Amino acid sequence: MTFFLADIVLVFHFCIVVFVASGLLLIPIGYTFHWEWTSNKKLRISHCALMAFVTLETLLGITCPLTSIENKLRGITQSETFIGHWIEKLIYWDFPIEFFIVLYCILLGWTFLMWKIFPPKKT
Repeated sequence: MTFFLADIVLVFHFCIVVFVASGLLLIPIGYTFHWEWTSNKKLRISHCALMAFVTLETLLGITCPLTSIENKLRGITQSETFIGHWIEKLIYWDFPIEFFIVLYCILLGWTFLMWKIFPPKKT
């Protein structure tokens, strides 16, 4: 049962990763094509806050809370289920921490720049 709960946490984590990563690309594209959702202020604030959180936790050397929860549920650091194995391959890259610090800082800068270039609607 705990592996099932760990997989649920991992799938939720994956959805957040997809939301943040796809927003970096789809917001400017959608804004250009006048997609209504790209101007939604609540969505944009959520996107910006998540990107800032990821960047901050990386700069401070903090493990993501969702990763910690998943690892605690598994009782190990390696996923053993099919879902866990493949989603882990997609969202956990084996690069030095400096790579992620630079990457997340650049992406956070892009997120803030999108706010300026493609502003959400005032509501």
